[in-house]
Amino acid sequence: MRRVIVLTLAVLAGLPALAQKAKNTEKPLALMVRRTLHDMGKDALMPPTLSSLLGLTPHLESVAVKQVAAKIRGTDMIGFNVSVKNHGDIVIFRETPTVRTYFLTSPGGMLRKVIESRKPENGEGELKTTELRPSALKKRFDKERQCWMDVAKNTALSSDCYFAAN
Repeated sequence: MRRVIVLTLAVLAGLPALAQKAKNTEKPLALMVRRTLHDMGKDALMPPTLSSLLGLTPHLESVAVKQVAAKIRGTDMIGFNVSVKNHGDIVIFRETPTVRTYFLTSPGGMLRKVIESRKPENGEGELKTTELRPSALKKRFDKERQCWMDVAKNTALSSDCYFAAN
């Protein structure tokens, strides 16, 4: 009986350490996903063309998302979208007057795809949309991801959210 009590106490003493270890290994964007879905996010629709370009839909159709977005510097918009249907599909975006960049990622923070729409240099005409190599934008994505990891903890924009994106 004494061995059972000692073993039980040893197991119980180790549980807080296991819980802390699990918390430390949580996926980088998991907290922001939870906060977006449950208390911070607003209902929104991702446009059909963007949804298709990112590979979220096989056809041109809107995707329902929960969105946290903020206007910065008076002209730029940043946002964090979580697909309502598939919480593993996260789109982080930054829109400026001349460039719109969309990063498809996951709760683990793995960059899966990047779509950029850019106005012509003369400012006239249609936006030109291209798919960019994720490896080419890794540093920029890391800043965007850090911005939203900070928002998840503090509910406020950090300095990582204000960097120049063009």
